[in-house]
Amino acid sequence: MGTIHETHSPGLPGAIQLVEEDGGPVLRLSGEVDSLVVDDWHATGPQGSRAAVAVDVSAATFLDCRGLRLLVRETEPTRQSGRVPELRHPTRAVRRVVEMSGAAPLFATVG
Repeated sequence: MGTIHETHSPGLPGAIQLVEEDGGPVLRLSGEVDSLVVDDWHATGPQGSRAAVAVDVSAATFLDCRGLRLLVRETEPTRQSGRVPELRHPTRAVRRVVEMSGAAPLFATVG
């Protein structure tokens, strides 16, 4: 287990990590994941990385539509392979965005 890539530029309200776990790559979000954080991820994130099999949002306090789109896109190859990616321990704020957007069926919510 280890970090594959991490982004957390000074002044940004949140961060995104891609970590390797036993089941495969897991995207970890923390703080406020907004368009600035997503832009930073796209600018510095790994190119051609493996698909995330899960998203740990237990430390995310806010998720905007760009953050939600990142979750859906980064886990799409997992869905295409026949697996359902996990959405791990969503905070109330994150759960609400996922449910209101209609994206909840795209994930197996854990916790």
